[in-house]
Amino acid sequence: MEGRTSCERTVRQELANVSSYDKRLAAFVTVFGGEHGAALARARELDAGLRAGRAGRASGLFGVPLAIKDNIFLGGFRTTAATSYFKDFVPAFNADVVDAALAAGGVPLGKTNMHELALGGTSAASLFGPVRNPYDSDRVAGGSSGGSAVAVALSRGPVLGIGTDTGGSIRVPAALCGVVGFKPTIGVLSLGGTLPLSGTLDHLGLLTRTVPDMVASFEALAGRGAPRRAVGRKVKVGALTGYYLEETEERVARDYWRALGRMEASGRFSVEEVPTGRDYERFMRARGVIQLKEASWFYKELVRSKAASSKMNPDVVTLLRRGLGLGDLRYMEADLVRLESIRVFGGLLEGLDVLATPTTSVTAPRIEDVIGKEAGRLRRLLLRNLEVFNLCGFPALSIPANPGSGGLPSGIQLVGRLREDSSVLRAGRLAAEAISGLKVGATAGA
Repeated sequence: MEGRTSCERTVRQELANVSSYDKRLAAFVTVFGGEHGAALARARELDAGLRAGRAGRASGLFGVPLAIKDNIFLGGFRTTAATSYFKDFVPAFNADVVDAALAAGGVPLGKTNMHELALGGTSAASLFGPVRNPYDSDRVAGGSSGGSAVAVALSRGPVLGIGTDTGGSIRVPAALCGVVGFKPTIGVLSLGGTLPLSGTLDHLGLLTRTVPDMVASFEALAGRGAPRRAVGRKVKVGALTGYYLEETEERVARDYWRALGRMEASGRFSVEEVPTGRDYERFMRARGVIQLKEASWFYKELVRSKAASSKMNPDVVTLLRRGLGLGDLRYMEADLVRLESIRVFGGLLEGLDVLATPTTSVTAPRIEDVIGKEAGRLRRLLLRNLEVFNLCGFPALSIPANPGSGGLPSGIQLVGRLREDSSVLRAGRLAAEAISGLKVGATAGA
């Protein structure tokens, strides 16, 4: 232990850091602070294990604070999903991912604020107030895992954000807050012990400051046995054009093409354009039908209750009621499009290692421009490049496209084949180094 920072000291520093910004940005619903709080108790337990020789630092998560989205269970602590209906709900057990993170040495820092019921891309609709962007507090952090992204973006050391992603809810806040967000292949990380939104589209996802931190976190939670695909000296990138660049904000498009140019100039990548047409919008429509049909089925008692729905954000209620009006035939037709999406995007990846898009079509919108408009055009611009990869379940990684620019962050998304998560992360690590011009290392840990 001599010469090393203790887990307790690291956690104390991060708790103090959270207190310096949380009232302003509303990133957390519950912070496990205080001398007798869960965070310091866990840190002391890990330190005691080290002193007694009962624990080691082999895991990449040992002593790392966990910012856990508030739709993911931590036994004995409330899980609200940022809605009045669940404000007093206290689960008796942990989510599977929380158990895995604790087994790897993680330290629960707190439960993070989010978009109500995870049904939105901004985190502006929440019982606890909107999550605000760390670069401009008048703007949204992105959602629905916005609080976890802010906790990672402003962390003093390594913090692992744990969240869910049904149509972009990890990757949107990653892009808008300038961090790394990864949605693994569907089912690779268990959703057991999470409040669902759309049972067949929900993914568990992670947020970190750097890609090496993401690799260490993913391997700690999923194991090192994920299949890898052999790639050549250069990573072959297919840059989707056409539909996936429509309506893209000028600065986002500029960041995207500059990032791809730096990747190619590094000598580690070859980039070719892959055209897509307007017919690709059918995948967005199909995912929307599946999500709203499943969400409205799960929360039908809530949304049909005048007393309960009157306490919810009107944007969320509007979307759930839209789902109640969808018939079974529409749902079955959308499920056929889901199967088609696996074939189509698998075909686009033939001869390539990853596909690339801008993560979101816009930078962070202003909160005043979002409230009351979540179900409209802004939702489309935030999710249009992301949601198809929930439909087909492919692994998707968002990394900063303009690090160190001083402006609002934007992201570039890299997508690979089913269960080739490790290959996507490898491409992301090389891309982050090329874009920044620096060798990207892991954040110093405890």
